[in-house]
Amino acid sequence: MRKIEKIKKRYLEQVFGIEQLSNSTPWSYSSFLDCMRKDYEFYVCLENEKVQGFFIASFSLLEGHLLNISVAPNMKRQGIGNELLKKVESIANKFGIKEIFLEVRESNKEAISFYKTNEFLEIGLRKNYYKLYDGREDALIFSKKLKNDSFSLKQIFYVLSNIFRFRIR
Repeated sequence: MRKIEKIKKRYLEQVFGIEQLSNSTPWSYSSFLDCMRKDYEFYVCLENEKVQGFFIASFSLLEGHLLNISVAPNMKRQGIGNELLKKVESIANKFGIKEIFLEVRESNKEAISFYKTNEFLEIGLRKNYYKLYDGREDALIFSKKLKNDSFSLKQIFYVLSNIFRFRIR
């Protein structure tokens, strides 16, 4: 049975493998370790202890940033990306987040279509944002406003935890 849960160190090698297969200029292993240490929202989609996909997001005050999301190439088109994105939005709603932002390579037509299907809107461009082996590539900026009207007690604690550096779950 498929489940989505917070990353554990034992899954990091599999996440890194997916990243290397999915990204022309993948994140370094140490970048993933840093995301674990800095309390980013870092989740994996698992089936029988095998990582099928992952996401990393950060949230502050009223906005979120989806930093990385990927599905193993052999597991694409099975709804995993949608499940991961729904989890991002669920966590964002708990924290009272009003809007989620992300960047995507201008050449990544499959991801662009995925975000548009999931109601993200293209709102801008970051010139030369992504490193390539032979230059740079522009990033499209996407945004999704969440239907989250309230300023929740959980959000207040989240803001305070960022100020005073303690963790609330």
